[in-house]
Amino acid sequence: MKRLYVLYDENCGLCYELKNWVARQPAFLELRFVPAGSQEAWRMFPEVLKPGRPEELIVISDEGGVYRDTQAYIMCLYALQEYREWAMRLSTPGLMPLARQAFRFISRNRSRLSDWLGMDGEARLATRLKQEMPPTCDLRKGASGTHCPYCKTSISKGEAVYCPECGAIHHRECWIANGYRCSIFGCAPEPGTVGVYA
Repeated sequence: MKRLYVLYDENCGLCYELKNWVARQPAFLELRFVPAGSQEAWRMFPEVLKPGRPEELIVISDEGGVYRDTQAYIMCLYALQEYREWAMRLSTPGLMPLARQAFRFISRNRSRLSDWLGMDGEARLATRLKQEMPPTCDLRKGASGTHCPYCKTSISKGEAVYCPECGAIHHRECWIANGYRCSIFGCAPEPGTVGVYA
């Protein structure tokens, strides 16, 4: 066994954070993370997935082994250099029932835990960023000048965004640096109040 495919719920903030943590750890095995709801996952593992939101973590080895629920968590730990010993201990008859309870609690309450901890999954984070980021601008006619009010330098077409409240054109980087808000005094003073311009 040289590779594990880890199918995770991309809409779950806790799952997203755990995936990122596992990916940062030194590993004995190659870990390939695949969002369980993606077309790639359905193309690669149609016989393993069920329709609807993923109910659990699923790990599939390059040898065809399918691990669900507690075994999936233990396989992720088993792949990691610093946690393989923990995986071996958790899979013993004495600790497996406790591991099963802990991992089932996490799986069943992952949405609630994500909300409590303020964690967004990939899909939810992308939606939020789209809502907070104004649309790309092609330096529309009638907009106030071609200089960014934040950095006072000129703007080219490919890097421009505009405020849906007042129409002021900014560099995309300046919009982000200013907390995702307009730098015109008095316009949309709180981040998050900027909507998508229709």
